[in-house]
Amino acid sequence: MANSTNKAPSQDTQNKVNNGFSYDPELGKNLFSEGPSPVWSQTFEGFNFTVYKQGDDYGAALYNGKASLHFDVNNNIILSAGPPSQSGCGGKLVMNTQQQIQKSKSVAVEVTGRDEGGTLEKTTDADGNVEEKNLPSYSLKVYGATHIESIGGEVAVKGDNVTVSAGSTLNLKSNKDITLQAGENGGKIQMYGSVVDMNVNTFNKNITGGEYTKGAGEVRIDQDKAGSEVTINTPGSVRYIVNGDYTIGVKGKYTTDVEGKYTLNVDKDYGLKVLGDYANVVSGKGLTKVNGVGSKSSQTANYLIDVLTNSKKSQPGFEINSSSLIQLTNTEGGFKFEIAKQAGLLELKSGEFKVETGKKLGSFVIDKKQAVWEFNPNTKINLSSKEIKIEQNKSSYIKVGASQVDIVGPKIYLN
Repeated sequence: MANSTNKAPSQDTQNKVNNGFSYDPELGKNLFSEGPSPVWSQTFEGFNFTVYKQGDDYGAALYNGKASLHFDVNNNIILSAGPPSQSGCGGKLVMNTQQQIQKSKSVAVEVTGRDEGGTLEKTTDADGNVEEKNLPSYSLKVYGATHIESIGGEVAVKGDNVTVSAGSTLNLKSNKDITLQAGENGGKIQMYGSVVDMNVNTFNKNITGGEYTKGAGEVRIDQDKAGSEVTINTPGSVRYIVNGDYTIGVKGKYTTDVEGKYTLNVDKDYGLKVLGDYANVVSGKGLTKVNGVGSKSSQTANYLIDVLTNSKKSQPGFEINSSSLIQLTNTEGGFKFEIAKQAGLLELKSGEFKVETGKKLGSFVIDKKQAVWEFNPNTKINLSSKEIKIEQNKSSYIKVGASQVDIVGPKIYLN
């Protein structure tokens, strides 16, 4: 056995070494020229352990024709597993350790994929039903916390479809920027969730197409910073369609600047309440038309202007200032101007003109039949087409007719 320990390996062993490691048929003709030259070999139960020399360096290999452990002359360690058996098992590199530490200047892992598009994992239940499941080409499964860190470099994950699934919370954190890009020239980013919370300093949106919100039960903007603004600047149009109520509450100044046409259409009631001063300036022509049709208001007049007393009694409560003719046209009814309650009255209607200066004071009435001028209830002048009558206390009067003059009184003085 001592002499057989260091004897040269058999030709079959040398062929296995050459076939397993960078075998070149031309080198088989000259084993001691450039190829590895076995210097020691041992065989046991189908496993071969060979030490070879290539140039000035030595290498070693442990193999059985299917799997091998090779230490080559370039300081490489090569593990090779054979093909799996007919049952699908085998051909794997299995490491079972309590702890594992790897330290390398660089690590490259290339997974070429499973044969014929992937191997199916087949399982059979108690009833004989077979379940098939595609196995991934590369799988990493960790029980416990997992930490992947790249110091001073970049981390890239690429695939046709990439899925990151978290059983509880998914955190994406960056000390600087986060960029989400879908497609080179435009793709789609979809978000699904019950609540989306954003806490940012500035939120900028650059939208070249359109922004659409559908199905929102409530849209609300709360700004708590003094002097905050909401600005909409568009070369197109802004349209609001509100099926319910629309409320605007402004505590400061409210300004509407329209260069074109301004139209307000109200199908029902319209109200305007101003607690301060009010001014309405029209550079063109103005029109106020009240039809008084379909109103359910308790107000009797179709159009009512109610002006309270001026704080300065000497100043008018209602004033119309015009540099041209003022024309009032009434096709039905007439005109009636009343001062306080029975303090004064000016009434003009079809066939009658009436002026009253107050209760128990003078009045002037013209109708189709006569003109009556009362200085008080006791003094009256009556003018008609038939006669002229001047009356005092009804007991004294002068009546001038077409053919007769009557003078009646307790005493009559003629000079």
